[in-house]
Amino acid sequence: MSSVSFKALFGKALILKTESCGLPPNGGGQVILSLSIVQSLTAVNWIDEGFVKRIRGDTFSNKVSDQFENSMITAARGVINKLVCDVSISTDHRTGPLAGNSPGYGILLVAETTSGCYISVDTVASHGRNEDTSGLVDDVKKDLMPPEDIGKGIANALLEEIGQSGVVDSTYQGLLFLLCALCPQDVSKVRVGKLSQDGVKTLRNIRDLLDVKFIIKPDPDTQSVILKCVGCGMRNLSRKIS
Repeated sequence: MSSVSFKALFGKALILKTESCGLPPNGGGQVILSLSIVQSLTAVNWIDEGFVKRIRGDTFSNKVSDQFENSMITAARGVINKLVCDVSISTDHRTGPLAGNSPGYGILLVAETTSGCYISVDTVASHGRNEDTSGLVDDVKKDLMPPEDIGKGIANALLEEIGQSGVVDSTYQGLLFLLCALCPQDVSKVRVGKLSQDGVKTLRNIRDLLDVKFIIKPDPDTQSVILKCVGCGMRNLSRKIS
């Protein structure tokens, strides 16, 4: 979810800023998260996924040619431009300290719907690390996945997420469930696509730790799932120290 949808739904906004972009195996990235003080959240009724009205995206490349980004964009547009006219994908080519310590590239796509939902997918091409020796894998000199394949694959992945008819993509199911569980003692109702493994694990953790249980009802018309719960009424009772 973007900071816009987060504020509109739960009453608070967050800002995430990327100072430098790091990739495996040597990292080197830095991000800054800013979040306003949260006293309590607001229960939501969020079951209308709407229709896709625009798609936005970002590509990045660290310590490699910026042509990799152009190739990813061309391949992704070849898939999604047939279905959506309003598509914009920006580039972010980095070198030096801002590029972290390892080469690689990636792409993020976000579909915005008429009801204010944001469905996102992302992927990265980078070298791995050998877990046994903590060094680079033996075939580190081999080429990374071709950017054309990444662009086409991520576009198809976005279409699959949209087709699940959820108000968030599968990556953010767990966060959505947690926010609903932390709301005041009022009913929250949300729609997601097929429950992911992480989403199921989060539901179990919420039940065990917060004693909040969700009512889960499949929607046969859209193949999505509707979940309802009563929040635990969590509040931030801390006070600022002057």
